[in-house]
Amino acid sequence: MKPCTSFVAVQAMFCLVFLVPAAVAASPASAAAKVDMDLHQHPTAGKTPVEVSVGLYVTNLVAIDETRETFEVGGYLIGVWQDSRLALPADARSEQTGSSTASMATPRTFRVEDIWTPPIEAANSISHKTNSYLLEADRTGKVTYVERFDAVLSNDYALRKFPFDTQILRFEFQPFLSAASGIQFAAQALPSTGISPEQHTELAAWRIKDLKYTTEKVAGNSFVPATREALFQIVIERRSGFYLWKVFLPLLILTMIPVLVFWIDVKEFDWILKVPMTMLLSMVAFEFTVARELPRIGYVTFLDAVFLASFAFCFFCIIEITTVFLMQKAGMRAPAVKLHTAGKWAYPLAYFVILLLLAACFMA
Repeated sequence: MKPCTSFVAVQAMFCLVFLVPAAVAASPASAAAKVDMDLHQHPTAGKTPVEVSVGLYVTNLVAIDETRETFEVGGYLIGVWQDSRLALPADARSEQTGSSTASMATPRTFRVEDIWTPPIEAANSISHKTNSYLLEADRTGKVTYVERFDAVLSNDYALRKFPFDTQILRFEFQPFLSAASGIQFAAQALPSTGISPEQHTELAAWRIKDLKYTTEKVAGNSFVPATREALFQIVIERRSGFYLWKVFLPLLILTMIPVLVFWIDVKEFDWILKVPMTMLLSMVAFEFTVARELPRIGYVTFLDAVFLASFAFCFFCIIEITTVFLMQKAGMRAPAVKLHTAGKWAYPLAYFVILLLLAACFMA
């Protein structure tokens, strides 16, 4: 019994001397790591900014409203950043690499409220709805956030060339206020950035040309600190066929009808004056109908300039008819007839020259 008792005593001493101190040394470290690590805080405690790569994949361009200066769009937002706190230990990584079990290589999923995520918002957002999202981290600590969204955003439209204009729809992603120094946007967009080729991204009035990505500096003020924003720009081109057939062609016909008065004798003052007067009133009603669908901007568009030129030519036609009639009453019939006859070619020629000059001026 004594040798056995001695053997047990030696084993107990071995455990006390070697195993307990090792356990005590390892246990506080791991416990401290678990206690001190707050996954809701900034990954570097704000010492260095976290680089965030962003992507935008548009699946549905719903509407573009120049009158309200908005556009509605749906798609996917993607964000990728590195959080070393979510990286697996080296031994666990090697174990996953050597494992043949597919489940061990599956990224871990989280909820937004579980870990730190970059506080990013769309600066020009009117409304934003998140339909669903996925937040996951791989074994190296790379975090990927994918969100399916529908949003309405405000946008500035440059309508000087309307209706032969090209517009840019802007997504302005910025850090939220004090978090501006905590993150920085990557210089390149994620490879997933793009526009779906499906029919949902096509609009009858617009043609999508390109999707561009840049990072731009945003000046600060007393409320918002200076920062950099991730800017996605969808380049769209207006389909002008509708305006060519429904606006410009009818307007051209209305403007050319007064040419008929130059084939009528100048003495028929009362009869020929009714033609340009009627066309002028028709143009006014037509212009009011078209203007209902356009934004109330403070500058002249190409369409406005064409309307004004058409109004002016009808007005000049009335002035010409009145002038030649007064010349005839004053006994100057020969020069009156000569002036009136010259309008057969001068009126349409001058009108088309003006249209060409307007096109060259506004489309430059």
